[in-house]
Amino acid sequence: MKIVQSDDVRGWFTRTAPLSELLRSIGERQLEGSYIERVVGMPLHLRFLVERLSRERLAQGKSPDVPAAALDSIPFHALCTGFFLPLSVMAPERAVQLFGLRVPPPPDTAGREALLGKLLGKNLGLSAEQKIACILGDPFMGRPSTFRRDSLVRLLMSVQLIGWREVLDQLSAVGDVAVLFAASRPNPIGQPPLTAAEVLEVLRLLPDERRNAKFEILRALFGRCGKVEAYFLAKLLLRKAGFGFDYQGPLIARMLGGAYGASEELVSHAMALTDAFHVARVLSQEGAAGLKKIQLQPLVPVRPALASGSTDELKKFPVWVERKYDGIRLMLHKSTDARGSMLCGAYTRNRGDWLELVPGLDMTIKSLPAQNAIVDGELHGTVIDLAGPRPATVYEVYAALQGERATPVSLKYAAFDVIYLNGRDLTGLPLSERRTWLSMLVTPVSGMPLPVPVGMADGQLATTRDDVSRLYHHFRAQRYEGIVVKDLEGRYRLAERDPSWLKRKPEITLDLVLIGALPAVTTKERVGAFGSYVIAARGAEGFEDVGDVAGVDRERDAEIQGEILREGLLTGRRIERKSASGARAGYELRPHIVVTVKFEGIARDSEGRLTLRDPKIAMLRADKPASEADSVKALEEVYLRQRVG
Repeated sequence: MKIVQSDDVRGWFTRTAPLSELLRSIGERQLEGSYIERVVGMPLHLRFLVERLSRERLAQGKSPDVPAAALDSIPFHALCTGFFLPLSVMAPERAVQLFGLRVPPPPDTAGREALLGKLLGKNLGLSAEQKIACILGDPFMGRPSTFRRDSLVRLLMSVQLIGWREVLDQLSAVGDVAVLFAASRPNPIGQPPLTAAEVLEVLRLLPDERRNAKFEILRALFGRCGKVEAYFLAKLLLRKAGFGFDYQGPLIARMLGGAYGASEELVSHAMALTDAFHVARVLSQEGAAGLKKIQLQPLVPVRPALASGSTDELKKFPVWVERKYDGIRLMLHKSTDARGSMLCGAYTRNRGDWLELVPGLDMTIKSLPAQNAIVDGELHGTVIDLAGPRPATVYEVYAALQGERATPVSLKYAAFDVIYLNGRDLTGLPLSERRTWLSMLVTPVSGMPLPVPVGMADGQLATTRDDVSRLYHHFRAQRYEGIVVKDLEGRYRLAERDPSWLKRKPEITLDLVLIGALPAVTTKERVGAFGSYVIAARGAEGFEDVGDVAGVDRERDAEIQGEILREGLLTGRRIERKSASGARAGYELRPHIVVTVKFEGIARDSEGRLTLRDPKIAMLRADKPASEADSVKALEEVYLRQRVG
């Protein structure tokens, strides 16, 4: 008589059975997780994954049996060391300190693109969507994540069995919760090794689980991690493993197009209408032909067209000259179903919905005389102070929305384009026709007493360069920011910088990136805080240092420092800056935080570098990624204008 032992069960499942067979039982509805892990070696996170994948297959009309090879891919450790680590801009000495790994210096721009091409082009056992998730550092594939830093702190407490205060003390010392997870693991590599597909699929499916179940699943997952795996798993949970590619649509479009034989233009257009995950899924399943099915529609946020240069580049006339408002770019969406039910959205440049942040904007959008529409424009405002009424600055508009400003700001919306109307995509029409449709849409409500008044953006036709200059000075005299000049024959270029959209405004501010931080050395109250920052502009090969800038007030400095800690921007590399009292030590930052910097002028130092004279931080630009900061070319243009008057 043969008595079946645990080893017999384990061997049978391993050799022949689909993964989902492990969860079946006789009599009871489900086997205990502890039994499955003890007998078959299946941890809790894998059980969760098999159950969810089985459900997905059933919903797709497939067999619920999950094949044993479904999660075969490169090891998660190999993905971390071969892809995440090189692109994290982590100094080699920092990698030795955290993980005990010796790694080469971070790659340059060409090396980064080569890594992306290798990831997308090689058969690594990962789907196209999973590869995009790695590039963007978003394993939830566009869905909201319920994990914040405090959630991970509590998870770490349960993994290490230590108290809240002890974790916070450790966190204040290292500044990054991912470092603490790396330190919590005893070995550089976890055993048995996790596959990359296993980890990415667990994270994709995690948002739908209950909070307690999430913690149990993640504890099981972290239990299989080594140091480097735990570090990047924590980064992925916080969506902090991105490497600056999230807004580099052309780069991802070029890579995806090359991998699947589609034109970069077609991929870029599809990505502007949906997102990179959906485009990658369509390309992998249907090829380039499938992208033609992706259509513009309301309530699906898209990135707007942007101006690309200065009016000095104007060569073609006539042109449309439009007032440039110092406000917040919003695309208004209105969608009406067959029963007359209306839904609205107000999306920023990075596709965040700000509808609830602007009181009354929902009613304004519903008042537009169309069933379905997407309108492009600017939320701006008016302030009445001692000198009388004047246009509000973007800082004042932000403050009004956040309830921080004592003086009221009268908010308004200036519409300057319409890209979708009653089922029709208008992006292919010339601007002259789009403005006609926009006028028919906005004029009927422009005189109505709406919570947020809406009107057409003011402008006029210009036939000569003198006309452009005259209109610029007219709008500047009214204390507006400047002008935007547009080609009347141009189509609307979604998610692109349009070469036919040019702007002119006084060059008194630039949006620059923080790439270094220096500790404050002035008073005891500021011990541990940063007193100044290294600022940089976009260059051809990354970000170029353009000088140092002092911190702002204590509240704003705390906001910047909090962002540095939340985003894990400290690379671990030390820097030194010259000062009147000698060299000052500081810390390198990963390029992420964009600030608006005011300055008096631009100078060229003895080494030929452009630096700002008396720069001051005006505000933190939370709405702008580092990839959209001003370029070195913009500094050179300011410097040239300064020289020639």
